[in-house]
Amino acid sequence: MWLTLLTTIWLLTGSVMDIRKRRVSVWLLLAGGVFAVTVSFLQCTGGEREYVDILKGTFPGLAFLVIAFITQKAGYGDGIVLLCLGILSGGGKSLLLFGLSLFLISIFSLVLLILRKAGRNTRIPYLPFLTAAWLITAMLIEA
Repeated sequence: MWLTLLTTIWLLTGSVMDIRKRRVSVWLLLAGGVFAVTVSFLQCTGGEREYVDILKGTFPGLAFLVIAFITQKAGYGDGIVLLCLGILSGGGKSLLLFGLSLFLISIFSLVLLILRKAGRNTRIPYLPFLTAAWLITAMLIEA
């Protein structure tokens, strides 16, 4: 419960920064990384999780960072946030978050294109959609 609440607050803060400034504070990313690693370490030492699940959870974030580096079209902050979420949530949920967030942003982009409010090269902040995916999965899993 507390883990979900703190992660949601962190994501909402990052989303507001991403919408307003088109960038996320390094301090916010660092705080999220320290939080994710600390919680996961405590869960692993307590026997609640396995290290392999945490490693599987990092793959979407690492893939996003590689894509950001190669294409220069995505933000590194988005990849770092996805990496932190993968550490916190594990392999299966991390892939679900990544896929659902991409689905949500594609629907939003399609609506903008149909309404002629955006073009092919319009930059759209990703963190609000990752936050929405987090909230949807948190409601489905907690319910």
